[in-house]
Amino acid sequence: MELMATSEVSNSAHTLSAREMEIIELVADGLTNQEIAERLTISKRTVDNHVSNMFTKTGSKNRVALLNWAMDHGKICRDGFNCCSLPDEPSPDP
Repeated sequence: MELMATSEVSNSAHTLSAREMEIIELVADGLTNQEIAERLTISKRTVDNHVSNMFTKTGSKNRVALLNWAMDHGKICRDGFNCCSLPDEPSPDP
């Protein structure tokens, strides 16, 4: 998962912190809060708090909605989707 440079939430007074953006990337990689805590050497409760704060800031109700928000706002991309333009498909031969 690639993390985008900006951490400003579009059309919102709230911003996501660098740590929150790091956690979104790990959520997108499929890690649980416990696994994220171990990876970042922080407590699971701290991860829980970050995720809860991100739900509030983004209006998301769950992890899927949070990742959809992140994709929609250019915060993360998956396998090049949402991050770069795809090459044009060649037109079929007549």
